[in-house]
Amino acid sequence: MIFGGDAFQDWIGEITLMKDLTKTMDITMKEQEEEATAAESSTAAASESAKPIPSDGTDESDAPPPPYTRAHISDADPTTHLEPEKPPMRSSSPAASGYSSGTSTPRPSGIPTRLALEDKAHAAEMQGRQNAEGMTEEEKALREKQRRKGGLSREQREELLAFEVERRREREERVSTLSAKLVNYISVWTETDKGDDVTAALKEKTQFEIENLKMESFGLEILRAIGAVYISKASTFLKSQKLFGIGGMWSRLKEKGSVAKETWGTISTAIDAQMTMEEMARMEEKGGEEWTDERRMEYEKKVTGKILAAAWRGSKYEIQGVLREVCDRVLNDKSVKTEKRIERAQALIIIGDLFSKVS
Repeated sequence: MIFGGDAFQDWIGEITLMKDLTKTMDITMKEQEEEATAAESSTAAASESAKPIPSDGTDESDAPPPPYTRAHISDADPTTHLEPEKPPMRSSSPAASGYSSGTSTPRPSGIPTRLALEDKAHAAEMQGRQNAEGMTEEEKALREKQRRKGGLSREQREELLAFEVERRREREERVSTLSAKLVNYISVWTETDKGDDVTAALKEKTQFEIENLKMESFGLEILRAIGAVYISKASTFLKSQKLFGIGGMWSRLKEKGSVAKETWGTISTAIDAQMTMEEMARMEEKGGEEWTDERRMEYEKKVTGKILAAAWRGSKYEIQGVLREVCDRVLNDKSVKTEKRIERAQALIIIGDLFSKVS
């Protein structure tokens, strides 16, 4: 809606730049979202399985009591109260374990140590992740390798391929619809005697369209972009019909140069917007006395302008690309006589001249 809105529907169709980008991001980020969900599920499962369970299968309340040392037993009174020994510190040295040789009984195997608990929790977490993802060791290694390389899974590639096929189909329908509408629009001139009065009527009709379209958002820019494509394509076709097509060949080379320049300009604008956003993020993270509210508002305004400029350059690139295909279909339709296609090119120059001079 920012670039033209519904008013330009019959001239450029629906701009699909943001829709295509959003769909592509949804597909490429789908695996990461699923992995995050699986990680949460496996963490919860690991927490449940990490609870200490005695080896004999009994409850914790039924576990054997802690060991008692002989020093706690009174020789005078065998019924003296027995005090439980403090749990030993983990150490590789038997002397540091708190059990002196010959003075203590072995620790029952049914009570897990802290180390055993940690190992069990880690193993349960890894097992939970494997179960959640349903992958073998080879598949996990391959996925990790793809993740490091920034690659896509087979499912993602297939989904992207299906989306690309659907996108091409929609673009083909868009070009066909716009071609039919353009032929119908210029038929006021091409299907008549093309006299001065008919030419004036075509210009008056086009001027009326311009007055309505230029009031839309980015209306002037879109009109000039349409006019530039019409003039370029029509002039190239007319030149290709003279002097063995030499003039048309040079016009096509010039057109390719313009497309390359437009492509580079679009990429440069997007990179500039990204660098400005990263610079603002660094300033925000650094903070300090210099990063005031006024400075932040200034950067926000600057970033917004650059993002809008990048969106416009991308949309303009899409618009002109679609219109080039429309003009090629209208002017290179072999089912139409060459004389009629020449007349179509002449009509496009009349319209394009009015569009490109809008103010």
